[in-house]
Amino acid sequence: MLVDGDTVVYESAIIDEYLEEKFPKPPLMPGDPAARARVRIWVDFCNSRLQAAGSDVAHGNDPEKAKEKVRQHLAILDREMANREYIAGDYSLADITFIPFFTRQQRYGVAIDGGTPHLKSWMERLLARPAVSATL
Repeated sequence: MLVDGDTVVYESAIIDEYLEEKFPKPPLMPGDPAARARVRIWVDFCNSRLQAAGSDVAHGNDPEKAKEKVRQHLAILDREMANREYIAGDYSLADITFIPFFTRQQRYGVAIDGGTPHLKSWMERLLARPAVSATL
C-alpha cells in the first residue's frame, strides 16, 4: 500500500503507474498508446499468470502442477526475450514488474538458468541495475 497525503493506492501495478505519473522523469512508460498497451500486457502477464502460478507453488493444492505452469510461462518469456534487451522496448514498468519474481525464483521451485538463456540474460541485466542491486 502507498499512502501519499490523502491518497491511498494499493496493488503494485497501480502503485507503479501512480508513481510514474507523479514522477515522470525518467519515463518508465512510453508515450505512444500502442507501446503503453504492450507494457500493460506484460505487466498483466507477470501478475495474472507468472506470479499467480508462483503463488500456487507456495500455497496451492498441487505445487507440482503449478511449477509446470511457472516453467511454461518462463519458456514464453525466454522466447519473447530473444533479440531484445527489455520486454516492451525501452526499460519500463513492464521490466520492473518482473524483478520481484526473479528475486524469489527459488521460493517458486524454479531456476532461471542456461535452459532459458534469453530470460536469464534479461534477469541479470535487471538485477544489475544500480537501483535494483542496491536493494538486494
